[in-house]
Parts: sequence; C-alpha cells; structure tokens
Amino acid sequence: MAKRGEKTELPDNLESALKLLEEVVEKLEEPDLALEDSIELFEHGTKLSEVCYARLKEAEKKVEILVKKVPNPTSRDGFETKDFGANENL
Repeated sequence: MAKRGEKTELPDNLESALKLLEEVVEKLEEPDLALEDSIELFEHGTKLSEVCYARLKEAEKKVEILVKKVPNPTSRDGFETKDFGANENL
C-alpha cells in the first residue's frame, strides 16, 4: 500500500488484484485504523474490485465465445466420464 497521497499502480491480472484486495480488507478490519486511512483504503479497494470485475467479465466473454464454437455444447458425446463417488454423501 502506498503512503498517503501517492498514486498506486493497479495490477493487470485477477489473482494479483484479489490478493491486494484481501490485504486491504485485513487492514480495514484493524480496530485502531484512522478514519482518513480507512477512507483511502476503501477507495483503493473499490478500484481493485473494479479490476477484478473487469477481468472476470473478460474471462466470461472468452468462455462464451469458446462455448459457441462447440457444435453442441450440451452434448457429452465423445467425453469419457468416470464416477469417483465424490457426491455419494450429499
């Protein structure tokens, strides 16, 4: 986290943005955090959240494009499946 008044670079990838967002949340949970620091952290957190949302939307669009390229996306023909019993206790 940058010092007060400094501009911070936002990460380009989802994983880095999520990691930084988790750090922001942890700092915001500190009981002795000054109000001004809380506001700056919250602002930075919202920007990180926007990065996360944008990266997830990009991924969603890519998946939609890939699914459209599959001749019959609901068909499982040609896919080998095995039952490992993972859901037996549900």
